[in-house]
Amino acid sequence: MSAAEESLRKQVRASLEFARISQASVARELGVSTKHLCQMLTGRAPLSLEWAERIVALCGMRVEVVVLKGEAR
Repeated sequence: MSAAEESLRKQVRASLEFARISQASVARELGVSTKHLCQMLTGRAPLSLEWAERIVALCGMRVEVVVLKGEAR
């Protein structure tokens, strides 16, 4: 898993914590199993930008992607 993927997962998990929304309620709202949502958030299943956007939207937030010039660290 790339650093960008792990960073996205970390930010999505942080959004849920900040908004105090349970994974179970998010899963119900999005029509996926709690198990699958957990797998997306832990890296055992893919977390696309589309899914990340849908999840954080339930927290009243949005995803922004920033591309920076320079070498990766």
